[in-house]
Amino acid sequence: MRSILTTLGIIIGVATVIAMMSIINGVNGIVEGELDRIGANVFFLSKYPAVRISFDWRKYRKRPNITRMDAKGIIEKTDKVSLTSPQVYKMGYTVHAGDKSTDPNVSLLGGDEAFLRINGLSLKEGRFFLPQEVLAKRNVCILGTDVVERIFPFRSPIGRNVRVGADQFQVVGILEERGAIFGESQDNLVLVPIGNIVSRDEDFEDMSIAVQAAPGVSVPKAVDAVRSVMRIRHKLKPNDPDDFEINTRDSIMTSYQNMTGSIFVAAIGIAAISLLVGGIGIMNIMLVSVKERTREIGIRKSLGARRKDIRNQFLVEAVTLSVTGGVLGVLFAVGGLQITTAYYSSLPMKLEMSTIILAVVFSAFVGIFFGVWPARRAAAMDPIECLRYE
Repeated sequence: MRSILTTLGIIIGVATVIAMMSIINGVNGIVEGELDRIGANVFFLSKYPAVRISFDWRKYRKRPNITRMDAKGIIEKTDKVSLTSPQVYKMGYTVHAGDKSTDPNVSLLGGDEAFLRINGLSLKEGRFFLPQEVLAKRNVCILGTDVVERIFPFRSPIGRNVRVGADQFQVVGILEERGAIFGESQDNLVLVPIGNIVSRDEDFEDMSIAVQAAPGVSVPKAVDAVRSVMRIRHKLKPNDPDDFEINTRDSIMTSYQNMTGSIFVAAIGIAAISLLVGGIGIMNIMLVSVKERTREIGIRKSLGARRKDIRNQFLVEAVTLSVTGGVLGVLFAVGGLQITTAYYSSLPMKLEMSTIILAVVFSAFVGIFFGVWPARRAAAMDPIECLRYE
């Protein structure tokens, strides 16, 4: 019981490290998967950074908005780009069809005829927008599967009308199901021609442009070309900083990894405190053990045990305690992750064997580090004094 209580700090520290690394690996895996779906030759032009955690909002809000004319200008001014697709995103809509309606949490997306292709999406049923429908701002829409299940549970919505806000739209297609990320469904949406959104709010600050590099052109070259076009369009001087953001696959992934890395560092700090407490506990119990076994040390030395034999004995005991705590921490972490996944399947987790091995090895290191002094103290004892000890 005393040994188990002593290793409690090791157990908590190891379990924390494994749990946090599993969640962070899961988050990074989801983000990487989404970026892989879009494609390595696609990047995004926007007013704001792709990952918004903590920055000076006033600085970014002063920037000029990205417009559809920017998308047209990029295609016209450079041959390094093969496709552009302006897109906007708004939240908090209710979709009605007859006597059925959704909750007021549907996302409204605006895109053009290139939206599906450039974003790596596909249709489950129906068709996508025609170029003339986008140009004429026709009231047609594509529904996500969550919206379909809510308002058309027993029939196909193709050709039927829905009301989004105050506007009527004819359903021409259904998007392929994409699932959820971080518990947030990606299928609770309605996609309409971009002119049906922007025409009501020409000064739309959250518009972004998806850009596809031309065949045979590397992303860095395409990015440089787009940057040059945008700097000319915004009349920036050579020394002026960019007043727009270009987010590539690598930059978005790096931003997410930096974000999750900060969380991981904080978790490591908490785990390090637990491991420190556990290590001190192991040192304490080993010092007590040395004291309690003083006569045993004296008898062993008098029968020929060398100093390194005594030292190794206590060092092995300290490492055994620490590794036992590490193994128990792994078991608690794995069990906890499985239970959490069973109840919260939307929480991204990815447990890797390298994480488990690292945790066990680190717990062994803690045992060695905090067990050296008690082991050396036991090895340095005088056998005569030990045999006199009562």
